[in-house]
Amino acid sequence: MTGHYDERALQEYLDHPESFPGRAALEQHLERCDACRALLDELRAFEATLSADAVWEMTDSGSAAEAPEALRALAELLANEDRDAERLLAPLIASPAAFRRANVTAIAEMRTAGIVRRLCAESRALRERQPMHALVLADAAIAIADQLSQQRYPSPLLDELRGSGWFERANVLRYLGRYPEALDALAIAARAYSRAPVPVFSGAMVDYTRAVIFAETDRLDQALRLARKSARVFRQFGDDERFVHAKMVEACVRFHQDQFTESRALFASLVNVATNIGSPETLARLYADVANCDIELSDFASAETYFARALSLYEATGNESGRIRTRWNLGTLRLAAGDLAEGLARLREARREFEAIGARTDAALVALEMAEVLLATGKPRGAHEAAELCSGLAESFAAVGMESHALTALAWLRAAFQSGRATPALVQHVRQYIRTRPDQDGRAFTPPPGI
Repeated sequence: MTGHYDERALQEYLDHPESFPGRAALEQHLERCDACRALLDELRAFEATLSADAVWEMTDSGSAAEAPEALRALAELLANEDRDAERLLAPLIASPAAFRRANVTAIAEMRTAGIVRRLCAESRALRERQPMHALVLADAAIAIADQLSQQRYPSPLLDELRGSGWFERANVLRYLGRYPEALDALAIAARAYSRAPVPVFSGAMVDYTRAVIFAETDRLDQALRLARKSARVFRQFGDDERFVHAKMVEACVRFHQDQFTESRALFASLVNVATNIGSPETLARLYADVANCDIELSDFASAETYFARALSLYEATGNESGRIRTRWNLGTLRLAAGDLAEGLARLREARREFEAIGARTDAALVALEMAEVLLATGKPRGAHEAAELCSGLAESFAAVGMESHALTALAWLRAAFQSGRATPALVQHVRQYIRTRPDQDGRAFTPPPGI
């Protein structure tokens, strides 16, 4: 073998060395390969950590205060509170206006763990369909968790509830493309989770979400490390769905590294697992990811088939952001296939829909893609529409708190249009810069060479 063994192969060897195919060859390779031997040592050390008694705090705390009677009493209390939360919140959750008017954080009856748990669950369910409402629910969960009685609930449970509220807030912000705020929320969630039961699993959820954000912002080495780390935890705990999600981030990193064949193979390998889990939204994401790889590999027929499957599942499940993103992808596909009119029509629709749900950054990225395509036509009408699309982006971003570096890039692009220097390559340069959400790491905008 001339290359290296990947993590999956080394984990299989670690789990079942006696039945691993090609065991002798692998062991010979390990004798001379420092990289593979280091990865195997890392996997072995990780499993040793998971086996340690300290990891399993939830099942064996050793505290007299958590004797079986106390645990049963706490379980009964939470079950009753969950039922009360259902009754109290059911008339309010479905209506954003009704929920805001109710001001639940000021009502003493609402200050229970059951209410926090229900608000977190509803925020999680709504974050892709109604992200702004989901954000309000997560913020309410945070506010109530901070008001819970330390005499009524054990400290580890309070930390778990606080962590959950901040974790749900982070995920909604991630879907809205507000990555710096999402990372801040994750840092607070991680601190709370570190004191909660089973901190390894909770920490893996935080690591996974950070990996997603890092993959989206081109911090690929960090994304790959955290995706693999969280996947190991999810596999150890038997959480197949989260394991699939973490491996999808790894495949996304390969995609961003232009390893389209490898990325597609990893995405496709997860389809059967997602099907067996019975998670239509996960399956929809996989179909869309396979399709995006197909576009890069110029297999447009396959891409269209997979996008159609993804769109059908997103519409069936009511996943609003997934549906809009797939329609955006279909527009990009039509453009790649040479159908300019249909592609632009789909992008215009996707932009309107992103703006309607408050996903301003995604709406701006769609607008920049449209501007790039319109400029490439070489027609005055196209150049005029491209200039109009880009002219209001800086003001739109400033209105929602976008910071200086992205605004500098957009202002520079507007000046390029005003001076007649705008080209498709210049728009693409700005679009790629904005896509990485540069304000979170303070990366200043640099015009292309020669400009």
